[in-house]
Amino acid sequence: MKTKYIISVILSGLSICGVSQTNIEPALQVLVFAPDARSAAMGDAGMATSADVYSQHLNAAKYVFAASRGGAGLSYTPWLRNAASDIDITYLSGFYRFASNQSISASLRFFSLGNIDLYTDDAQYLQSIKPNEYAFDIAYARRLGRYFSGGITFRYINSSKIVADNSNTVVTKTSNIATDVAFYYQKPINIFDTEAEIAFGTAISNLGTKLELYDSSSYFLPMQLALGFRSTFNIDSKNSLSATVDLRKSLVPNNYKYRNADVLNAAAKGIFSDFSQMIYIAGIEYSYNSMLMFRAGYHRELKLLLNNSYLTFGVGVVYENLHFDASYLFIASNEKTAMNNTYRISFAWTFGNRNRNNRGYDLQ
Repeated sequence: MKTKYIISVILSGLSICGVSQTNIEPALQVLVFAPDARSAAMGDAGMATSADVYSQHLNAAKYVFAASRGGAGLSYTPWLRNAASDIDITYLSGFYRFASNQSISASLRFFSLGNIDLYTDDAQYLQSIKPNEYAFDIAYARRLGRYFSGGITFRYINSSKIVADNSNTVVTKTSNIATDVAFYYQKPINIFDTEAEIAFGTAISNLGTKLELYDSSSYFLPMQLALGFRSTFNIDSKNSLSATVDLRKSLVPNNYKYRNADVLNAAAKGIFSDFSQMIYIAGIEYSYNSMLMFRAGYHRELKLLLNNSYLTFGVGVVYENLHFDASYLFIASNEKTAMNNTYRISFAWTFGNRNRNNRGYDLQ
């Protein structure tokens, strides 16, 4: 029965993506998936994209450069629908800029795995369970200069823990605390007499103690170091084009001998070990009059998690203070996975929008 349950967890992407005698796989991989449709449409890029309601996920330091005073958004993702019909991710996020150069924000991510049937080793049905996990974040960001900001996020994580044998299965809860530290730089420039903007972002995310999950085994959180760059060209007063690139490196060492290391030592080892765990992301966004957006992206994972590549596409529509975004994911490799054909939808509301010509550099 334990084997059957582990297979279910692998398919769902909940906590464990496989543990061997040579590799360490982190728990709760759902924490690194882009929960919103805008980021997802650009291959999950978002470290240096312009600030939006959902910046909490990758880089909360961007909020102080947001084009609005505040806002809230809701995203929904039917997850791995090629494998199951009742797995989904719901994400709620909001922020508020205050005191001219500071912001506070919060988000809630809820991951439901639907119903999972449990069986004994001789294929006798035991029971059905409905595990889930959620993460609640709060963040604070501050302008550290006209073009530079920093932010810190505190995350409370709660996940289902399975204690099972052939005669009884108990679903309890396990929890943990993690933190992100992020920085962001954004500046207007001129290229060949054309107005443009460049941005850089970096963050270390999901730093926290190990999480006890299945049969009291402990797993690292999906700690990551990420770097991002964006350039935006204002073609004219109504048309703009942005290109962005993200590079991400897992801080979980890919060597089983470090399985009992503490988090800080493991992260230090992970920075310089096994660069086959790198993730490469590229995305573009075309905007017409800040009202209609078309997006595309490419996401490449060499080894981490699902070992795949995928293309993404999406659109965005803004009407006054209301925002709608949608994205679609297509697996680019020959070997299709349960992630293929994943779509996301996001709805957001903002208030206190800045004048179109004020891009957030002047404190107000």
